[in-house]
Amino acid sequence: MWPFSESREVFHETCKKILELMDKYPRFIYCQSSAQYYEWLEESYPEVFEKVKKRVEEGRWEIVGGTWVECDCNLPSGESLVRQFLYGKGYFKRKFGVDVKVAWMPDSFGYAWTLPQIMRKCGIKFFLTQKLNWNDTTIFPYYFFRWTAPDGSSVIAHQTVGKYSETVMEERIFQQMRMLKSRQGLKDLLVLFGLGDHGGGVTEDMIKRALEFVEGKKEVKGRFSTAVEYFETLVRKTGGKIPEVDDELYLQYHRGTYTTQAMVKKANRRAECLLEVAEKFASIARGYGYEYPAMKLKEAWKKLLLNQFHDVLAGSSIPEVYKEAEKLFKQTFKTVCSIVLGSLRAIASKIDTSGEGRSILVFNPLSWSRTGVVQVSLDRLGGEKEVEIYDEHGRIVPSQLLEEEKAIIFVAEDVPSLGYREYKARMKNRERKASMNLSIEETEHGIKLENEFFVVKIDKETGLVKSIFDKRYGREVLKDFGNRIQIYDDRPVSGRRTVTLQVDDATFDAWEVYIYQQPEGVRYVELDRPIEVAITERGPVKVSVRVRHKFVQEGRLDSIFVQEITLYQKIPLIVFKLWIDWHAEHKLVKVAFPLNVHSDYTAYEVPYGFILRRNPLSPNATLAERAKYEVPGQKWVDHSDENGSYGVSLLNDCKYGFDTINDTVRMTLLRSARYPIELRANF
Repeated sequence: MWPFSESREVFHETCKKILELMDKYPRFIYCQSSAQYYEWLEESYPEVFEKVKKRVEEGRWEIVGGTWVECDCNLPSGESLVRQFLYGKGYFKRKFGVDVKVAWMPDSFGYAWTLPQIMRKCGIKFFLTQKLNWNDTTIFPYYFFRWTAPDGSSVIAHQTVGKYSETVMEERIFQQMRMLKSRQGLKDLLVLFGLGDHGGGVTEDMIKRALEFVEGKKEVKGRFSTAVEYFETLVRKTGGKIPEVDDELYLQYHRGTYTTQAMVKKANRRAECLLEVAEKFASIARGYGYEYPAMKLKEAWKKLLLNQFHDVLAGSSIPEVYKEAEKLFKQTFKTVCSIVLGSLRAIASKIDTSGEGRSILVFNPLSWSRTGVVQVSLDRLGGEKEVEIYDEHGRIVPSQLLEEEKAIIFVAEDVPSLGYREYKARMKNRERKASMNLSIEETEHGIKLENEFFVVKIDKETGLVKSIFDKRYGREVLKDFGNRIQIYDDRPVSGRRTVTLQVDDATFDAWEVYIYQQPEGVRYVELDRPIEVAITERGPVKVSVRVRHKFVQEGRLDSIFVQEITLYQKIPLIVFKLWIDWHAEHKLVKVAFPLNVHSDYTAYEVPYGFILRRNPLSPNATLAERAKYEVPGQKWVDHSDENGSYGVSLLNDCKYGFDTINDTVRMTLLRSARYPIELRANF
């Protein structure tokens, strides 16, 4: 929650304090996660770092976690989670000779179903959290369990009985032992004592109290232990016969963290995509004389991984943090874009581009062939507007001049995986015409866009999408008007509490979704009185409509929504681009698509996989499923009918919060908590 510069100093002070306590109390054992902290210590305070190394060698300082930071476990991509362990475990192995086996995520806001698979492939055997104690609807049923991923990979997991920032109190320890025994018949309790969130960590008084248990002065015998020893003890005593959880570990709390702070989430997605592109093309370019920039890429990854710390990426840090995060993202983009450009130049230098016209090389970084829109600035074409595009066989390719962007666009078809296609820009020959299958028509009441895949009708009175007709399947996609922008009251309200700890959610403005607990009931407005609906592009490649709305909140500047709805030639995709000049507060914005597709389940992308979640209002939904009224996802959501014969997917480039209720798929666009305040967002 605090600036990285402050965290660096706090960690140094914590280490000094722990080392002093270790000198005074030889039995005391400490554990600490997060490779980033250790690297900061090594850089700024090498003498303290060496003392920590000595305690690690003695077995009194246990390194846990194995990740670069205690990251969010829903929002990072699968590759980002792999890199958390790759760089974290790699650092600990190089500097301390330790192969970390315990993943340590006590405070992250839920855990993706695929995480056990990622952890096992990274050499992790055990997983610890305390966050499921924060559920607001159901009590998580186990303290000790086997957590299994979709592919069958599993880790031994421990949901602690105690809470975050535990002290050493006799009655509390006895209470926790009773809870552990009554729920699972276990007698060995792990007590993680120390105050977090700037609380000061472990105190001398806590150690003295713990020693009373260690020295046999209490009814229950205790000992200082490592996390690995605790896990291995329970595995041995249970014979491995423990309950299995074959599902995500969804946190029934802090649902707003999927959306708060749009800037950091958009930058995260962009950085993840660019880093993978850079690595792929740099690897290919190495075969053409390009020096692979291993250290630059590693440093760029480490900046991204730091920004994936759970309170940063989740949007629950103070504003100063996001200034630091933005700076790190800018450094990452500069480095990575330079690598991509250098790699492509090295590859392009080996391609024969002779022949009439200016060459345009279109590269595809994906692992499958792709058809997509290419935009080339007129400056790259010598400023010439009167050009046309040809493929490598000399066939004319439909192209279109975009006056505002001063660019030419065309559709590049079937660009091979990790390969390229060459196109040529030549002076326009007016005798040759490119065929087209794209149209846009305006009437008094509406605008119709059509390509070979869809007919899209926009109602001019409301600005909503009245109809999407799928020409290939001969069916209507929507069951009601779609692309509905809904703005909800989202003010913090007291009353909803965690079941176990009784923590009131009113204090968690940036963390929570409050739209369903407003005193007056659910209150929202729908933007259906546009101030503009107009055709903006009419050509052989792209047809577009602009819809402009205004949202008024008393005492605040007006918020403006500008949306561009587009069809392209030869692409089975309807593109919605949204720009928001946002000034409202304590509001939550969703976009809704009521679909003419029935299913109780919707598929959501999760890191390196997907998960099916049930409609929370289904009569068959369990209490835990009803609690999933706001859920995390990544680049896509798919709602397909129950026999799998037809479905509709909603794709995005920067959003993570969703819900699907009664066949209406909704994506959460932004939340405006009191801090951090979001003024502008582009989707």
